Amino acid sequence: MTTPLTALRLQPGCTTLADGTGPEVVIGVGVDDLARRVFRHDPPTAVEIERAIDLVEDALGASGLRHGERGEPGIAHPPLLAALGLVARGMRLGREEVEARFERLAAAALLILRECLHHLGYAGVRRAAS
Repeated sequence: MTTPLTALRLQPGCTTLADGTGPEVVIGVGVDDLARRVFRHDPPTAVEIERAIDLVEDALGASGLRHGERGEPGIAHPPLLAALGLVARGMRLGREEVEARFERLAAAALLILRECLHHLGYAGVRRAAS
């Protein structure tokens, strides 16, 4: 049995997760919000990255979601798809591959995705139907 994709939507002021089995879950940090509040340099400094990780972890904790086997979130956010290299429908990356890209790219959207994978138990990420 295949686990259905969770729709992960990166919005300016929040991030939402919807797996179709219950209400959409709102994570209280968004791409623009995180970039505006934390990132002052291009590329962000190590201190800025750590502060951003702390903010995303705090928001994930406040969401009430706990770590568990969840399959994969599906994403349709064009900048994040480009950063991950997910250019064709159905392409996927494992957690380790996302981690490797995170090490090279310090982007707010990728950071949020990375933290969701680590703290919520997703096994990887897949390009969602556009």
